[in-house]
Amino acid sequence: AGRPCRIVVTAPRRSAADAVFRHAARRLGLAPARGDLRLGAGRELRFVAPDRLLREPPAADLVLVDEAAAIPAPLLEALLRRDPRIVYATTVHGYEGTGRGFALRFRASLDRLAPGWREVELEVPVRWAAEDPLEAWLNRSLLLDAAPASPAASGNAPRCRRLDRDALLDDEPRLRHLFGLLVQAHYRTTPSDLRQLLDAPGVGLHVAEVDDVPVGVAVTVAEGRIDAATSLAVWAGLRRLRGHLVAQSLAGHAGLEAAPQLAIRRVQRIAVDPGWRRRGVGRALLASLARESREAGDDLVATSFGMTPGLLAFWTACGFRPARVGLRREASSGAHALMMLHPLSDDGEALADEAARRLGGALPILLRDVLADLESELADPLRACLPPPPTGCTEADWLEAVAFAFGARGPDACAASLQRVVGTLRLRSALPGPPQGAALTARFLDHAPWARVASQLGCRGRGQAIRQLRAALRPALRARHATGLAERIARLEGLRHDPARGSSGDDPSRE
Repeated sequence: AGRPCRIVVTAPRRSAADAVFRHAARRLGLAPARGDLRLGAGRELRFVAPDRLLREPPAADLVLVDEAAAIPAPLLEALLRRDPRIVYATTVHGYEGTGRGFALRFRASLDRLAPGWREVELEVPVRWAAEDPLEAWLNRSLLLDAAPASPAASGNAPRCRRLDRDALLDDEPRLRHLFGLLVQAHYRTTPSDLRQLLDAPGVGLHVAEVDDVPVGVAVTVAEGRIDAATSLAVWAGLRRLRGHLVAQSLAGHAGLEAAPQLAIRRVQRIAVDPGWRRRGVGRALLASLARESREAGDDLVATSFGMTPGLLAFWTACGFRPARVGLRREASSGAHALMMLHPLSDDGEALADEAARRLGGALPILLRDVLADLESELADPLRACLPPPPTGCTEADWLEAVAFAFGARGPDACAASLQRVVGTLRLRSALPGPPQGAALTARFLDHAPWARVASQLGCRGRGQAIRQLRAALRPALRARHATGLAERIARLEGLRHDPARGSSGDDPSRE
């Protein structure tokens, strides 16, 4: 009725909220719109991405969270604490994905943080008729209504084993039960998850059972076993490995060239029946998985997840070590990704140790720069399970400086190594003259913002400044007479000017 009203809509992606804006425009008698609606006099309907909504909260009378099941709990809880008037909407069952886990697990957060909250459930379908036989068939075929049946009270310990996926196809009740566990434990599960569970290559299923009833399940994916030449190309930023999340990231971002060559078993999902949580089922499941993976010749068990204090504590208690922290918060979760490793072989032990050493050496510097907003309840336990930073410049630091200077790595990924290398070069009076030497010092020793560095160099922005700093470092690195360094520079230059690789010069995507 003309009074001021500011409504903010958020969702995992902008397109998910298009229907809200089209409906609002229609009700207001406006032309169909997907963009923000600003009617003046303090009346507006606008979209803000979840991570930005927390980082730069706008003034709002009401916040609408669409597809809430696709946004993890920590971000949803943070919004709930900050916004007194908020609505969460999600699909509980449907072919677009199920929010069953959200509906079951987020209730506890609502009870704790917003006593008296109200629930409104849509019972009459919007896009099909009630009791439509096709919808019933879809629900049965794709297990969209799958739900686990908790076992009766028992004093028996869970028995853990690997499941045969082909046999599971012939045992629909067990398949329905296992998929129900995954649906219940994870905020968003889609039909493609069922297809991957049954058909994707390299997928493994491990189950914990009590009296032959599943109480826990872990879904794993095989990674690695990549040849040395391809691993070097991944390290150099010239190749990407589809389906090898951990191996790709450890080589391409953490500088661990050997990672893709090892046999890695990544835990993609793990779920435990609510009635059996905090009774050691998850730990027993992972221990059984590790034993079987070791017997199969794997070098590492790995995991990657949006970091929360509870998850960090769980995986640490299960013998996993931090290997890499994502430098940017994920837009959909508002959390930094954390990769952790559990070694199974001597090669796996060596790589896990090296990953921990590098992260331990980088974390104090990252916490003063790109990870300055990391919560203390995450930073403190992370520091506690990592080795202390090195006292001087290591050979790995020089190699990472080469990776930056020759375009294989972005500046944030190797900021800690660059700080130690630039500091060493300055002590030896080996830095280039002004303005490049001063700019290297400003950025990597004083953590000056890129805008100031670009101004020092007379550049128009970060990209140009990075190119100048790379070029400025190359002569100093060539002048360091170390066999390993010279070989790596030669190999990088050869790779980046090899027409078969389809790349030469700096990779702008890394800037």
